Amino acid sequence: MGLRQVGMADLQGDAVAPASIPHIEGLNREIVALLQEDGRMPFSSIARTLGVSEGTVRSRVGQMHKANLIHFITVVNPLALGYTAWSMLGIKVARGASAHEVASHFRDRPEVVYVMRVAARYDLLAEVVCGSPDELREFLDAHCYGSDSIAQVEPMMGLGLYKSLFKWDKPLTGGDGRGKSAGSSGR
Repeated sequence: MGLRQVGMADLQGDAVAPASIPHIEGLNREIVALLQEDGRMPFSSIARTLGVSEGTVRSRVGQMHKANLIHFITVVNPLALGYTAWSMLGIKVARGASAHEVASHFRDRPEVVYVMRVAARYDLLAEVVCGSPDELREFLDAHCYGSDSIAQVEPMMGLGLYKSLFKWDKPLTGGDGRGKSAGSSGR
């Protein structure tokens, strides 16, 4: 049982490197700031606030969406969907195993909504959302405790959800690791 319908499983290339992500600047940044306050704000209201035409706002938003710089989603509390168990996993990869391959395995699991390679006490962080504590235990047994590629896993159980951000469904980079063209940004 997975929380996401379409997600990072569509990502077939390498991880997204922060240096490869194009920046949103100028007028586009102002538009994004308003949409972050209210994602349902009409383009006409944004245009009025920024002193530009509605067509300019519509065009800029369309370009940023096409360039995979912004997405419009609905964020739902997992509890409202019936998911009662979630955990952030701190994962140490076993000696001789590939952190990239372990991350790719977790990326492709529908229960995993977030996976990142980190330079810390752990090699990877992964967030897992399951329908019940039993499903979470089964996930841990099958994909963590039963894996020769994982030396250690520390499940950090979610006790309360205070903020949940969105998940990207497409990479910001091409398969070669270089950033895609961001299109027009700024004034």
